[in-house]
Amino acid sequence: MSKKAARSVDVLVVGAGPSGLSAAWNILKDGRYSVHVVEASERVGGRTFNHTLPSGVLIERGGAWAGPTQTALLALAKELGVGIKNGKPEGKTFYGFGGVWNKVEFPSDTAPVEAQRDFERAMAAFETLCRTVPGDMPWTAPAAAILDTMTVGDWIRTNTHLEESRTWFTGCIRKLQGGDPDKVSLLWMLHFIQSANFEDLLDTAEDYRFVGGAQSISLNIADKLADRLWLNAPATLINDQAGQDWVAVETPRGRVLARQVIVATMPASLRNISFAPELPTRHQHLIAEWGTMSWIKFHAIYNRPFWRNKNIGSQFLCLDRLVETFDISPLDESWGEIVGFILPDSPGRTTADVVGYCRDFLAEVYGEEANAPRELTFFDWNEQPWIGGCVSALRPGLLTETGSALREPVGRVHWAGTERSSIWVNYIEGAVRAGQSAAKETLLALSGVPASEMTA
Repeated sequence: MSKKAARSVDVLVVGAGPSGLSAAWNILKDGRYSVHVVEASERVGGRTFNHTLPSGVLIERGGAWAGPTQTALLALAKELGVGIKNGKPEGKTFYGFGGVWNKVEFPSDTAPVEAQRDFERAMAAFETLCRTVPGDMPWTAPAAAILDTMTVGDWIRTNTHLEESRTWFTGCIRKLQGGDPDKVSLLWMLHFIQSANFEDLLDTAEDYRFVGGAQSISLNIADKLADRLWLNAPATLINDQAGQDWVAVETPRGRVLARQVIVATMPASLRNISFAPELPTRHQHLIAEWGTMSWIKFHAIYNRPFWRNKNIGSQFLCLDRLVETFDISPLDESWGEIVGFILPDSPGRTTADVVGYCRDFLAEVYGEEANAPRELTFFDWNEQPWIGGCVSALRPGLLTETGSALREPVGRVHWAGTERSSIWVNYIEGAVRAGQSAAKETLLALSGVPASEMTA
């Protein structure tokens, strides 16, 4: 039991990422109930994270982009006065495979006709399969039991017949998921893609960025919460005993007593929290087995975007070396900025190897001058305490075994987080939607609406 003074509120939100803060913001705006937020780390924003380099350039270490169908996120940003800008400058996109770069989508026109046809057949079959998975309850898909026994890698090997088309397809999946297709459930991947819409995920998800960075949304809500937000206050115990008037939540900064609790963290992070009584078995299993993957994100800063005068592309995706880069330099070209992604299992896990690998890649695609950026910085979400990964990726079997626990309240404890959304899973949009949904659910519970009618 905490020896520090307790705080009593109607709603406690655990987690100050976009999801938890979206929930808190909706409760605050409702005006009928008090709300408090506790966050384990020293900052708000979760997997959105602004960082200012020594040069003064503001970079985004985490989620940064949005698309036109991400309506909840865009509406929230507008409400909070956070503007949007182009996600990346107009320019050519080059796709690389086998040391050859082409200005058309893979497979290229120069690829063997048989490989092109093989890839197109597999992609059409995959897209059709996506549409069989319901966004709200993917574990109820007609073939869910079969789809959840396979990995994405299994499906690719079965449905592609040539090495080139297989590599192209695997590269597409790794670009979206940020990890090894042989470790990810096919059903989970289909759910992830279908939740965003296949075309939107591939074509429009990076159309916009936010003025001042995506973390500005969380920072603005944090300002409005003021002393109703505690940082460096990880929840260690959530005690929701029957017969008690309050749910008691223990943190190093003190105990919080709440009538309802919203937990808005990645499920894997719940391993750091004890529950009394213990959560139902399905929930425990979901938390214990939850998996994550992540790209390493890097930024290369230059005095100017010199490549723009050389008719060089603005985006490069290398399918067989698993590196992707974008030109996100400001429109006034006051500096040059390339953001890139490299998989942790790419060649070289030491810092020196990764740095050298990225420098060589930048020089290859943007010219030798790109080998010496003014600043080069890396960020690996796998190494971040309280988060431990950026993109959720479930093993085969877990979704059908535990999926029904994703959004199911336990007593007076409700769940949020992008992983629990049915729309734009793994994106900021999904986080905002899940937070808003949890806030609605909690407000109904406080109003005395039966749990069975909460989603009506």
